[in-house]
Amino acid sequence: MLRDIDLKLLEIFCCVYEKKSLTEATKCLHASQSTLSFHIKNLEKQVGQKLFYRKGKALVPTTVADRLYDYARELMDFKLRLVEDISRFSGRKGGVVRIGASSIPGNYILPELVGEFVDSFKGNLNVEIEIGDSASIHRGVVSGKLDFGVVGYLSERKGIEFKKLFEDRIWLVGNPELEERTYSLEELRGLPLVIREEGSGTRSTIEESLRQHGLSLKDMNVVATLGSNSAILRFLRRVRAVSFVSSYAVKDDDFLLKLRVSNFGPVIRSFYLIRDPSRPVSQAAGELFDFLLLKSKTSFDF
Repeated sequence: MLRDIDLKLLEIFCCVYEKKSLTEATKCLHASQSTLSFHIKNLEKQVGQKLFYRKGKALVPTTVADRLYDYARELMDFKLRLVEDISRFSGRKGGVVRIGASSIPGNYILPELVGEFVDSFKGNLNVEIEIGDSASIHRGVVSGKLDFGVVGYLSERKGIEFKKLFEDRIWLVGNPELEERTYSLEELRGLPLVIREEGSGTRSTIEESLRQHGLSLKDMNVVATLGSNSAILRFLRRVRAVSFVSSYAVKDDDFLLKLRVSNFGPVIRSFYLIRDPSRPVSQAAGELFDFLLLKSKTSFDF
């Protein structure tokens, strides 16, 4: 029968559960895999149930682990608020802020802005930026793994608060071997097209634009699906093909052609700050959220 539980073990459990990997968990817990495995086994003894099992290389949580995580996350959030509140009385502030970002804001927008914030922050602060597709960042915010996120596509609005941060133009770019002119929609269907992976905000935005013209990706001549903007740009340097890419990604690119399609575009999309308004966050996370909103009023890129 479960009579007591070690809070430190719950903290380790939360990290392993969120990372779904002992290897990844070692990076944030600064402990060896063997040490983490030892602690997880001790927690399983306290709980009296198996918490994880392996499926190939993946570490899969059990139903008991899913249930335990909900309570453990609440306890960790409470601990965060407790430490922060006591720190305010002693004149200290800081902690860890966990941000999720899709590839464009994560690689081209947030590093400079977060750097500015950290430089001006009077306290001990560690900001972690996790880069993923818009869908995975949304899940991280809803689950409480992330304090807030910056995404280019709102796949699901239920349970989150979202605020417009920046605007972005998505260009059709191509290999210089292509003719630099305005193409028709029918010609666009025949061009070799490179697309982002499912869950990408850029892909979702383009899919929506195509639907407005009675088209889908199934109608296009898709020759490759790649997981990042940088991979697409490198691909286009070798292959006579086109892709839809953010203006941030091609801002300093003098090699690829920017192409136009008649009666299609320009494709404008927004980046959004998202968070769960019901979930408490640290003072530092709240200040960074507000700082980014303030910057959104003065730093648009078209």
